[in-house]
Amino acid sequence: MNGASHTVIVMAEIGLFKVLISKQVLEECERNISKKMIAALPIFRQILMIINLEITPDPLPQDIDKYKLIIEPKDAPILASAIAANADRILSLNTKDFNETVSSQCGLMIQTPSQFIQEIRSILAQEL
Repeated sequence: MNGASHTVIVMAEIGLFKVLISKQVLEECERNISKKMIAALPIFRQILMIINLEITPDPLPQDIDKYKLIIEPKDAPILASAIAANADRILSLNTKDFNETVSSQCGLMIQTPSQFIQEIRSILAQEL
């Protein structure tokens, strides 16, 4: 594994921030990895053990329904969970569904891992 997603995992591992994930999303990740890349499942589980992770409660059905108005219904639980957990942002490679329009409508910053790394670099450059 390399690239921005790997860098984000390493940053979480050393405690620079906390990763929030709902139980539902965690189960979906495991299910998808099991179907598509079964050999990667032990690696995924190892990553979960070493990063600064907080498993958040699944969102309430009425919260999910509310966000279905601004994002694809399959992604509404992810958005609802992040907002309920008071997350600072969502990091996603799914830029089709997690986009600027959704971000502006829900008030939550949405970035790709690469954009997040660029933001961190910018902050560090200003500090030096």
